[in-house]
Amino acid sequence: MAHQLHPKPLSQGHRRGSQRGFTVVELLVVIGIIATLMALMFPAIRTVRLAGWNAEDLSQIRQLGVAHLSFQQMNSDRFVDVGLPHGGYGNAARSFVERLEPYLGTEVMKSPLDQSPYWEVDYSGESGADPVRRRTSYGMNNYLSRNYSPRVALEGPGAAADRFSRVRSPDQVVSFLHMAQTGDFAVSDHPHVENWSFGPEPWRLARSQVSISAAEGRETEGELSISNYGFVDGSTSTRRFEEVYESLQRNRFDPDADRPLSGDL
Repeated sequence: MAHQLHPKPLSQGHRRGSQRGFTVVELLVVIGIIATLMALMFPAIRTVRLAGWNAEDLSQIRQLGVAHLSFQQMNSDRFVDVGLPHGGYGNAARSFVERLEPYLGTEVMKSPLDQSPYWEVDYSGESGADPVRRRTSYGMNNYLSRNYSPRVALEGPGAAADRFSRVRSPDQVVSFLHMAQTGDFAVSDHPHVENWSFGPEPWRLARSQVSISAAEGRETEGELSISNYGFVDGSTSTRRFEEVYESLQRNRFDPDADRPLSGDL
């Protein structure tokens, strides 16, 4: 008669060894690997998100440009104007924020790249003016204004480049750009470009009025800072500061300035 073979019972020590969980060292190694992977992933995720925000921002600037062209068709070729002050007197009723609202609403006035605190908190500068809140991420090139253009200040109202036919290169002249996110100009709708040349580094004065690095999702300094711009013909572009402004004589804001600049559009 054949003998049946029975498996040899496992020893208590063997059973305990086979059921053993992670040791503290092994657990720390796993946590370290996960942390390393997350550290590698976060910059990539931020890059993807920033690219999405820039795409949306350029779309909004393009919508501003299209609305502006529609406004011109209904107003004898004349541009909108500005009116939100950066301290002192202003006229909000004539601002493009008000005048373009019937053409596109107010939703596009806030950029996804905009982290200014003044959307929620009233801003009160040193001028003693009444506290105000931010109404737009964007500003209009003051050289195109009938009221704040340096040409008008020097030569009178007739010198204003305030309509499409008075801008010789509409695809080369900036119309809309990002305003600074803090300071007096954060609650305004226009910079004073003519002041940027007072010093050897124009970007220093420019960044107190406009966001020269909006497209980077963080504050940077220098002529290589990147932001998004809209042009008089309705086109948009992401450009380094040096590509839109070099000096009072060479820039893409004054319709009569010399061009080309670095990185000609």
